[in-house]
Amino acid sequence: MKTKLMMILALALFTPALFAGATLTGQEAPNFSATKFINPPADGCTSFEQCKGEVILVKLWGVNCGPCLRSMPEVQALWNKYEGKGLHVFMCERQNHSQEEIQKIYTSKGLTFPQVIEGNMGGFPGVGRIPYAYVIGVDGKVQFEGSSGYAAVIEKEIEKINYLGLGKNDVAPGLEKAATAFSQKDYGKAREEALKEKEKNADNEALVADADYIIGKVDGLVEALFKQVEDAKAIRRYHDAVAILERLSGKEFKGLEAADKAKDDLKELKKDKQVKEELKAWDAFDKTVEANERTDNVDSKRANLEKFIKKYEDTAAAADAAKLLSGLEG
Repeated sequence: MKTKLMMILALALFTPALFAGATLTGQEAPNFSATKFINPPADGCTSFEQCKGEVILVKLWGVNCGPCLRSMPEVQALWNKYEGKGLHVFMCERQNHSQEEIQKIYTSKGLTFPQVIEGNMGGFPGVGRIPYAYVIGVDGKVQFEGSSGYAAVIEKEIEKINYLGLGKNDVAPGLEKAATAFSQKDYGKAREEALKEKEKNADNEALVADADYIIGKVDGLVEALFKQVEDAKAIRRYHDAVAILERLSGKEFKGLEAADKAKDDLKELKKDKQVKEELKAWDAFDKTVEANERTDNVDSKRANLEKFIKKYEDTAAAADAAKLLSGLEG
């Protein structure tokens, strides 16, 4: 009961007067952001500003809505095809169900696209019915809203993307190589090429502006990822911190000082005794969750969680397990 109450309070942060009925088609998309997900976006894009320049699907649905559940395979098919290729999905459950209830739907249907749990998504009111979807195009404007027919619009908008992740479809002549490198996630090369062209063409205002934009995108991404590392460490989610540092020290950021720093930080993190214990607990927690997903027996699920909590007491993973246990008892 407590877990459900907390979920309702969290959803209140981004649920407006339900289904206020304002049309958004043709307008600049509302400035939104999300802070907590089921299936967090792998690219780290969690807001309109971060996703702008690509295609965004915001979909309102409900756990107890039959048409909503029947439409999930269509969203999954789009996600399977375009994840990492220009599509960003923000699912918003609008019947105030708990995270556990939503997770059950996701698990039973094998859904892998992102579901917003907490955030500011109140700019998408719907029109009095669910499911209801909004498609934001590469120009940042709402290209479509309605209950069905959004797949074709998404396909059409995806075709307009020239440089994945950059947020700009056109750059000044001479910066195509830098923009292409960015779209291929070769951020070190993108920054190097942009800086080189900027120095060569210092009197070209348009090129300098776009070069600064590309450099800023690389630096902003690096800064955001290091912040995610610190945030993960603060709540002892060291498995997340390790994954991000491994990415930062990998080929995407090769040639940047950030890659060397990430490599050193990762080495130090893995040497820490407490971190080792937390990582071990998170691995065990994943196995416990997988075991619970294979059974419908509530007593078995409860026993698995209680056993885990007792063995890994005082770890962050045990705290998450306690929340799941509370959900079962509620």
